[in-house]
Amino acid sequence: MSSDTAAGKTPSRRKYLLLIGVIITVVAGWSGAWAYGRTILADQLDMQFGRFSEQGTEVTCNDLTIGGYPWRYEIRCDDLKSLDLSGSEGAVGGLTAVALVYNPWHVIFEAAAPAAVSLPLAGVSGELTWETARASARYSTEALGKVDVVVTKPALTVQNPAAEVRVVSEKAEFHLRPSPETTGAVDGFFSIDGLTVEQLPSLANPVDARLHLQVLNGAPLLSGADLRSLVLANGGELPVRLVLAEVALGASRIGSQGDLTVNGAGALSGTLTLTLVQPGDMLNSIRPLFPPNSNEFSIVESLLSSLQPTGTDHHGDPAIEIPLLIDNGLMRMGFVTLGRIPPLFQAGS
Repeated sequence: MSSDTAAGKTPSRRKYLLLIGVIITVVAGWSGAWAYGRTILADQLDMQFGRFSEQGTEVTCNDLTIGGYPWRYEIRCDDLKSLDLSGSEGAVGGLTAVALVYNPWHVIFEAAAPAAVSLPLAGVSGELTWETARASARYSTEALGKVDVVVTKPALTVQNPAAEVRVVSEKAEFHLRPSPETTGAVDGFFSIDGLTVEQLPSLANPVDARLHLQVLNGAPLLSGADLRSLVLANGGELPVRLVLAEVALGASRIGSQGDLTVNGAGALSGTLTLTLVQPGDMLNSIRPLFPPNSNEFSIVESLLSSLQPTGTDHHGDPAIEIPLLIDNGLMRMGFVTLGRIPPLFQAGS
């Protein structure tokens, strides 16, 4: 081999070795950074479990692991359970959270069925199963940014010593985000499609429901503030806008819109506008829920049969419009008392 050939190979060998050295350095640095991040994440989980314990709730995992190297962090908790001082228990078959190393502010969650809850003081227990249950949460350094939850084929069974109710649906969704239109407000959306109650065979068609609430001055909720403290911070009255609440059953549709307030006792007050589209089908479906010869049902039936459409709903269909008054949780439609909405929280709690 000539000296020129040997001299030519030496720089190439040096470049190759330099490249190998750079790769090893990058991999070692990335591995070290990932391991450091894993340690921080484990400490945060331990701290969070400790906070739950200080508040009287013990949260445990049968097998808690943190993996996902090299491009993501994947936290898996099998057989997640909680137990509080009242004896109430909750459990989920498993929970997985995944975030990319280079985008840790976006976390994807997936839950494994079933979920169960037991409330011995109330004598109630329940179990929820599903086909898929996934959520997406985006965070900032100070607050939650946006949450999207989608559950397919949910089935809920609730039991007490006197009865059992099983509710199934095709899909349920929940979305939470800062309002893009109103500064400082928070928008919440909930929908459920194809809802049926197995104990109510009179419901010939499945129920579809939609809810869109806007909490004015509600931004602190995304930073972890509780509803009661937020109400008090707003002078004892927190404005809530019901953008839309709608229940559809067959050809019938009941919608509602209006402005409400939540007071320091957790009670709702305000005036809503009900829109009723072909309410006859829905009345016939819910008739078995009332006692035989129910005076309340007869009054509502007579009232609705005497009314004609006076406007349109948000779909543009002819609708009967009725004002609904809510006074400290008590609902009235004209001279008919419809019931009471429970407080959203307990005063002083």
